[in-house]
Amino acid sequence: MTHQASQRLFDHLVEPLSEQGWIKKRGVQRTNSTHVLAAVRRLNRLELLGETVRATLNAIAATEPEWLKE
Repeated sequence: MTHQASQRLFDHLVEPLSEQGWIKKRGVQRTNSTHVLAAVRRLNRLELLGETVRATLNAIAATEPEWLKE
């Protein structure tokens, strides 16, 4: 029973990655992980950008709430 739940969870996580082209079914296994590291770096930079925007908006909301409402 636990194995079935684990497999369903795994399939649920893998499906969007496969649909977006991040992973391929039955592809050739690569020993070079450079492409994986580059993808992780891009995602990390995107996350940092989002956090910067969030922190900036929070600071503006604390100091100039009227400006932010406009």
